Amino acid sequence: MKNRLCFVLIVVLSVLASACERNTENRLDLGNTSPHFVGSTTCMDCHQPEFVDWQKSDHQLAMQAANSDTVLADFDDVKVEFHDIETRFFQHEEEYKIASIGPSGQPAEFSVKYTFGHYPLQQYLVDIGKGHLQALNVAWDSRPKTEGGQRWFHLQADEDINVEHPFFWAGHFQNWNSRCAQCHSTNLEKNFNPQDDSYQTRWSEISVGCEACHGAASVHVSMAEQNSLKPDNSGFERGLKTRLTWAFNDNESIASSSGETNPDLIDMCGGCHSRRSIIGELKPFNNYHDQYRLSTIDQGLYFSDGQINDEVFVLGSFLQSKMYEQGVTCSNCHDPHSGKLLAEGNGLCLQCHKASAYDVSEHHHHQQDSEGSACVNCHMPERTYMSVDPRRDHSFVIPDPNLSTTSDVPNACADCHQDKPNAWLIQAMSEWGIARQNNVWEVLNTRLGNLDILLFKDYAQNALGEELSPIRQATLLEKLSAFPSRLAMEAAAQQLNNADPLVRRAAVRALQSMPVNVRWQLLSPLITDPVRVVRFEVANVLSDALGQVSGGDAQREEMKLQALLDEFRKSLAYSADSPGGQVAIGILEDQTGRPVQAEEAYKRALSIELNFVPALINLADHYRAAEDDTKSHALLARALKTAPDSANTNHAYGLLQVRMGKYEKALGYFKAALAQADAQPNHAYIYAVALDSQGQTLEAMKAIAKADKRWPNHLDLNMLQVSLMDKTGNTKGIHHYLSLLASVAINNPQVRQWTQKYNGRTPPKSN
Repeated sequence: MKNRLCFVLIVVLSVLASACERNTENRLDLGNTSPHFVGSTTCMDCHQPEFVDWQKSDHQLAMQAANSDTVLADFDDVKVEFHDIETRFFQHEEEYKIASIGPSGQPAEFSVKYTFGHYPLQQYLVDIGKGHLQALNVAWDSRPKTEGGQRWFHLQADEDINVEHPFFWAGHFQNWNSRCAQCHSTNLEKNFNPQDDSYQTRWSEISVGCEACHGAASVHVSMAEQNSLKPDNSGFERGLKTRLTWAFNDNESIASSSGETNPDLIDMCGGCHSRRSIIGELKPFNNYHDQYRLSTIDQGLYFSDGQINDEVFVLGSFLQSKMYEQGVTCSNCHDPHSGKLLAEGNGLCLQCHKASAYDVSEHHHHQQDSEGSACVNCHMPERTYMSVDPRRDHSFVIPDPNLSTTSDVPNACADCHQDKPNAWLIQAMSEWGIARQNNVWEVLNTRLGNLDILLFKDYAQNALGEELSPIRQATLLEKLSAFPSRLAMEAAAQQLNNADPLVRRAAVRALQSMPVNVRWQLLSPLITDPVRVVRFEVANVLSDALGQVSGGDAQREEMKLQALLDEFRKSLAYSADSPGGQVAIGILEDQTGRPVQAEEAYKRALSIELNFVPALINLADHYRAAEDDTKSHALLARALKTAPDSANTNHAYGLLQVRMGKYEKALGYFKAALAQADAQPNHAYIYAVALDSQGQTLEAMKAIAKADKRWPNHLDLNMLQVSLMDKTGNTKGIHHYLSLLASVAINNPQVRQWTQKYNGRTPPKSN
């Protein structure tokens, strides 16, 4: 299975879901065959389609009842085959039908209840029972035929999909109720019943309506009936107020702003336009961080310089930008009702960037009105998702071909000049007089991602400087959790009172590897943090602290922690219908000493998604702790079959072989783990220790030397290497490793002993 699947499985571990509870009267039951809004008023009752572009937008076409007006695809008895599974699309008595392999693995027919999406692709929703609406992953390419469209295609063509595969169309990852509905319908109530795995999902509008962004409309309707609507009072719970205005001052090439920054659109739009998990009640005017946990710039989601890689839905990208820093927000470029741009071509950027300075060849170095002269092609490069859907990066990067020679990051120049080597691109930039960028952020992010201990000196000086956006600071802080050291602790502790909740949240997470007494001392004041996402990070990091608090106020402090854990547990219940949510519940129950509840949660995760790898591994570890290796073995074997290219899965299976006394087999799995793209230094460490324990010490030293090239300056690997060199007397090159250890761990007694032995002197202790 592809590495992308393994990554998705890890990411969805954190996926949470929530029910939105505003204006709950007159809901439409998902089971109704006729999608009309009984007893309620909808936008179309008052506004004709031509009144606002919003009614024509693709947002309004996100989900509709399947009929001849809404279905775009060819259902004229068409057969297609992907992954050796045949799917037939046809009509019967005015119903749109699909015949394929069903949830049981047997051929079955299904009626299409709803269309989902419009352009550039459209999917089709079928009910497989118990209220589960599934989005078929054979989709219709609705682009014109001249662009390659008007065809059926598979959304996961690269995967080897069968009935047990996580991406099989009837499985959790194609479920509309839990994974799509919240952002594509209005006033959604998911109504999942974990007892029988059923849904009774309801909504007030089938697609995205006014209330999705503006809150309850009852006052608005009442005012409209009384003809009392006013320009400054629409009657909705929340309107959009423009606080910043932009104007060019004398001799300025970039417009300056006046007024107050407006966070409303981030709170309103950000939830559905970001890679995030849901942590609380959803309202469009609530603080984003009280409702969502935003994914930071993780490997796989983004490239190391912050450019988009996987689907991240704009916000995390935009928060990195200078535009956001200066107060630019969504509606400065997009009409919030239609989703369309406010201006075409470079005119959009020229709202704030003077044409005489930027829309000229002296700036873009291309022929005027060419592809190369378009601002977005250089500063907002596209990546294509779902096979046919190109989306632009919103971090507004400056292309840097130099960086592409040292890292895996793409650059916009190569997107157009695909026939040219990177050296040619670098030379062109140099001839234009564009200096090579000093991308400190990318270097810090890459080296921290590689667990480079020597980074700390640079990190302390640069990583938390004001020149970095909060999301970039948070990303670096989160990576400190892999460094259980005094320097890491001090760097994180300094940010626990940061004004930005993203940074505070990351600082809390950075301390998760510290001893429990240190974590409690530093984090207990944040148990009552005003922002939910910070409190929940504290709950996660302190979940094992109950019963370990000492001091005169221990009972009162533990009561506060217990209250927070109860709040956190309630938030996890929002995701009871997702395997990732159940694993998160299981981990919390394990950490708080409730093994029975933990086992139940892991089992529920597997009942939702049969081969969900994190659940298989966690439940296997649960049985390992209970000394039941038979059950553990069966679960890990399933995990290995599902994700053979997962480092953690191979590593866990190797540890099982060790417990079974099958040491040679264990070495094979440890070696396989280290060969995977998602391997970590601890995999190399365990592999080397295992080799040494089997009398293969020289092979162990070779393995560490190889790992040192992949993860340079890693403290534990260097400690082990010096230990093996000292043990064998094979000390060639030992000073290379001792130099590192002396610079970052000089107070370690073993390091001081080695340094004295091989350098002939005792080094002074650091302060």
